[in-house]
Amino acid sequence: MPRTDLLALTADDLAAITNRGTVKRAQKELDSDSPTCELVEEADALTFTWSDGITCQFPAGKTIQEAICSSGSLGVTRHIIRSILAYQRLAAAEPESQSPDESVDSAEAPPAANLLTAPWNPGTFTDDDLIAQFRKTAITKARKKFGEGILVELTRGAKPTARFLDQACTVRFLVPGDLRYVHADCAESLLPTWVPLAVWAFRELPEDQLAGLISIQNADLPIPTELLAKLDDILLQLYGEGLSNLGSSWSARLMRSEAQLRSAGLVWPAELVTDLLQQHQLYQQHDARFEPQAVLNLVGELIARTRAIRRATKAVPQPLIRGSKSDRPTEIAGGRMIGVGLGVQAGKHHATLCAYLQDAESGGVVAVERTFADPDPDSDEAPRSFSDLAETIVSRGTSLASLASSQLLIKSGKRTPSGVLVLPRGASNVSTNPQSFQWEQLKPPFAVESFAQLTARFDSLPPSYLRPRRRTENLHAINVVAAEEVTFDTAHQRLRAELRDANEDTAQLVYPFHTRDRAGFDALFETLQRQGDQVRFVCGHVHSVGRSLEIHPICLVLDDGDRRVGVLPSLPNGGSNRDPSESADKPTTGERSVLDEFLEEFHSSLSDMLVTGVASSDARTWNDLSDAGRQLGFTRLTTAMSELAETLAARSNRLDWEDTAATRHARELFLLARIAME
Repeated sequence: MPRTDLLALTADDLAAITNRGTVKRAQKELDSDSPTCELVEEADALTFTWSDGITCQFPAGKTIQEAICSSGSLGVTRHIIRSILAYQRLAAAEPESQSPDESVDSAEAPPAANLLTAPWNPGTFTDDDLIAQFRKTAITKARKKFGEGILVELTRGAKPTARFLDQACTVRFLVPGDLRYVHADCAESLLPTWVPLAVWAFRELPEDQLAGLISIQNADLPIPTELLAKLDDILLQLYGEGLSNLGSSWSARLMRSEAQLRSAGLVWPAELVTDLLQQHQLYQQHDARFEPQAVLNLVGELIARTRAIRRATKAVPQPLIRGSKSDRPTEIAGGRMIGVGLGVQAGKHHATLCAYLQDAESGGVVAVERTFADPDPDSDEAPRSFSDLAETIVSRGTSLASLASSQLLIKSGKRTPSGVLVLPRGASNVSTNPQSFQWEQLKPPFAVESFAQLTARFDSLPPSYLRPRRRTENLHAINVVAAEEVTFDTAHQRLRAELRDANEDTAQLVYPFHTRDRAGFDALFETLQRQGDQVRFVCGHVHSVGRSLEIHPICLVLDDGDRRVGVLPSLPNGGSNRDPSESADKPTTGERSVLDEFLEEFHSSLSDMLVTGVASSDARTWNDLSDAGRQLGFTRLTTAMSELAETLAARSNRLDWEDTAATRHARELFLLARIAME
């Protein structure tokens, strides 16, 4: 009978148990074919005798931490790691040497490939199993904590993962059915608490779900009614007067509100207020980075969150709406991070570029962000291309593009609640190395094995305006087998392709065209057309559209059989500068829908209102929008539009007209506009 624990441990698992340097050294020795080894199997006991004089013994029923190495070194030595890797290679080669007449009972000897890919459920561990692994007193203490409430995101896969959202701890189960092989980014002394919590959480997840959000909240959180009322008054002034008429006293009131919200534990509302303050400052400074649409999004989300907090809704866990203990600025003690892509967000007068990275140990994902204002429209200077902006140096000669596709080594740093990484000062604190794009080693829930797993996750989550406000909240790396049916959508000016995973499930890859990204867009199109069958991983922002998934890529990993390369869509990589709509060999699809045009005009009118104030709005505009929305089948939205139009039209008949009713109707529209973004 094979040792399934040794077969199930990946190189990344072994690095978590020892360290990456030990694993790499063992791999290098094994690849060199010197030394060689002889294996003796006696039931579950294994003995490796190496030609360099080292003997490694794995007693039956013992973990690798209990293996015996003749080198005399303590702990899990590189010789033990070398023996495990050799055993895995021998097991992988066995099917090739097996005769056709030989049969293998898969229940007794599962292939190594199945062990690495088959999903399993840690919820099947019994309480007796937990007590056998940990002390009964520890289990009793963990049960009490479970009763007090938890919020955890679960992923069932080859390495099931429980990510606790309220305490910043992630638990990974490394070997199917074996509680001895569990890794968590917490002190070892805390494992008797977090492992049982993870097991009990998995029991709450329906058996047919691959991923989900589990919330156990027995105590009601206090509702800061007075604090929320003060915030409402400040926002009502914004609706009535608009940013163009607000003075410094309004900013001071909003700043005090932000501090009070944070003190009350309302982290995400406080973060929204911080961003709103920044937009007001940018407007006052006539900064090109000011974005009216961003103000609309912030206001709409603030309304949604404060309303859900007031009503103490149980449909969505309050810690998601409010924020939790883990949503605080966090000092990073250093470590290794893997670049997973470069994102670009183009505003009307600015562009924001984000290099995304995953912490190799904790699995947390962060963004290094820079925003670039466009040149003055009256100047002759043209805006820089996205590829030029990506070459901006952020630390020690390292550009954003380099961060997005390399390994980053830092000695310290800081992570904001929104997931932005603040790099340390000093050249000696930051360094980068190339990566080989072995993305099988990326950690869940950021890394997902299939579209079914990803769909299950999104089905369990609330709308984005009630989720954590991290830059990386909907960012995922997905294992795929091909990209097919590459077309250019002329109506929406974007590339579309169909992604297929190993289960034959599909999702849509969508990448918009921008004049500042001509070369990168064209290169991506040609890469997908010529090498779509070589696409093995796609990292991007994922959106659930109806019953399908749309992925906006920030990196693709291609494998031609000899090597892997990472493709950042916003970089040219040899692409031409022609407009894709002028390419005759590119299939085109689609026409822009009436719904898209209606929503664009709706959002634009509301954005203008937030700049100039509700009193400056035209009743005719809202009547026209109401008529158009009614023809499209909107009811709640058009009712609010008609009420606003009626209130605004009354101005001409009354000398004592006040904007109270108009701002109330506008507030409803701001909320509906944010909901419509979903």
